[in-house]
Amino acid sequence: MTYEEADGRPWAIALVVLLSLLILDMSAIALKSRRSAAEPAIQDVFLKEKPQFTDDLGQLNTLVPLTDYIAPPPERHGPQYRTADWLRAQGGMAWTLQVMQAEDEELVKEYLVKRADKERFAYFAQREEARTVYVVVYGNYVTRELAMGEAETSDFGLTQGLPAPAKFTDYIGRVPVLEPAVDAPPPARYGDVPEPVAEPEAEALEPLPAEADGAVTPDKKPAESFDPFAPAP
Repeated sequence: MTYEEADGRPWAIALVVLLSLLILDMSAIALKSRRSAAEPAIQDVFLKEKPQFTDDLGQLNTLVPLTDYIAPPPERHGPQYRTADWLRAQGGMAWTLQVMQAEDEELVKEYLVKRADKERFAYFAQREEARTVYVVVYGNYVTRELAMGEAETSDFGLTQGLPAPAKFTDYIGRVPVLEPAVDAPPPARYGDVPEPVAEPEAEALEPLPAEADGAVTPDKKPAESFDPFAPAP
């Protein structure tokens, strides 16, 4: 088909253009498929290459040498173990019964585990000179007389003597600070933080004197009489 023949047929020109675009698209697809076949997929790269890790990976043996240090086992207190915060929470005037004390915490735990009313017991560490003892207390009472009545009527399984009444506050000063973040009181001031400046109090305003009848004040003038029929000035 010549140009002169296609000049009178617009549809022929459109067909030629479409065929040209189709050929270009097919060429681009073929070229892209050749390139994709030559370049491996990223999944194939990871499957073929398996990383090798050494046994000391992350241990930094060259920077941090190994030591023979063995961490001590953590302290395992019984469920009735309490701290100084618990003693303060019992109240400044509350009484309790001191049942026993022992240097061996295991003896205290063995005694408490045999009690059917163990939920009413508590024990805590107490420093006495160069040693630490564990004190077992029972109950919370409003008065000393109530505590003594409980000591005389209840069976605590002691071989001799009766529990002695004492205030909870008597033990706080001798309880070792095992948890400084919890038991230590906050400092009076934190660093160089300035004290807050109190704002001056507003002065009380004195009440205005009552206006007398007919008195003239600067803000109040007597009203002038107005005559609508008077001539204009």
